Amino acid sequence: MSTPLVEVSDLRKSFAVRKSLGFGWLGGPAAQVKAVDGVSFDIDNAETLGLVGESGCGKTTVGRLLLRLIEPGSGSIRIGGESLSALDSSALRRFRRTAQIVFQDPFGSLDPRMTIGRSIEEPMKIHALFDRAGRRARAAELLEMVGLSPSYAGRYPHEFSGGQRQRIGIARALSSAPQFVVCDEVVSALDVSVQAQIVNLLKDLQHKLGVSYLFIAHDLSVVRQIAARVVVMYLGKLVEIGPTAALYRSPRHPYTKALLAAVPRAMPGYVRRAPPLVGDIPSPIDPPSGCRFRTRCPIATPLCAEREPPLRELADRQLVACHHAA
Repeated sequence: MSTPLVEVSDLRKSFAVRKSLGFGWLGGPAAQVKAVDGVSFDIDNAETLGLVGESGCGKTTVGRLLLRLIEPGSGSIRIGGESLSALDSSALRRFRRTAQIVFQDPFGSLDPRMTIGRSIEEPMKIHALFDRAGRRARAAELLEMVGLSPSYAGRYPHEFSGGQRQRIGIARALSSAPQFVVCDEVVSALDVSVQAQIVNLLKDLQHKLGVSYLFIAHDLSVVRQIAARVVVMYLGKLVEIGPTAALYRSPRHPYTKALLAAVPRAMPGYVRRAPPLVGDIPSPIDPPSGCRFRTRCPIATPLCAEREPPLRELADRQLVACHHAA
C-alpha cells in the first residue's frame, strides 16, 4: 500500500480572544477559541479530498495549517514524507514550491497593479524556475491550460470576470508545479454555471498533472462532483469520513444527514431524508461537553453529554464519530 502524499495527525489550533467588558478596547481575561481540535486524515497522490461543514467549523483554518500559512498549536503534518514542523525558514521556502493554495476571492487574491502574466510568473521567479523567456513561455502555456488566451497576459485583473480571475488564480497556483493544492471555497463566489466549469477544469488538470487537492467547500452538491472521499467537520472536530459515493448514499452521522437534507433538490414530490438543522453552532470558546453536536442533534442521549464519541469504522470504510451511528 502506497504512502499518502498528505498525512495529518491530531492537528490542533486555538486562537486567543479577549472577552469584551463593553468599554471598547478594554477586555477581560483571554479565552481560547478551539478552531481545530484533534483533526486527523490523509490524502493520496492524485486524490481529491473534500472538506465540508458550516461556516465557522474550522475548514479554512485546516487548509492554512496544512501549508503553514498559520502555525499549528500541536499535531503532525507530513507532505511528501516531510514533516512541516521540522522545516526552518529556508526549507519552508523550498516547500512552498510543492504545495500551493487557490483562495476563495478571485479578485482579492490578485495584485491589481500587476498584469496577470506577471502574477503567474512571480512564483517561478521566487523559486528560480526558468529564465525570463522561459517564465513568460510557461505563463502563456498555463493560461492556455486553464482555458484563457495567452494574449491576455498583458491585461490586469479588473479586466476579467470572476470565473476568469479564478482560472488565473489556478494558473498561478500551478506555476511552480506543485504536488498538492488547497482549494479554499474556490467556487463559492461564482455563478452556478461557472462553478461547473471550474470544477471540470480542476478535474482535467488533476488528470493531466497528477496533483492532489484538498477541496474545501460548504456546498455538498459541488463536492460530490470532484471529491473521491469526503471529510465532514463540525465545530473544530471531524464527525464523518468516507468515500463520496458511500457517504452520499448512506450518511451515518446526524450532522451529515442534515447537511445532505439541506441541499436543494429540483424534484417534484421530493421528501427530505432528515429534518433541517435547528439552532446555531455553539461558541467555540465554550463548546458543549461530550459530543459537540449534541445540542442540535435529534437523537442525542445523556451519554452524548458525558463522553466524546471517537471516530470508529462502520461499513463501506466510513468513519463516524457518533455513539448511536450504525
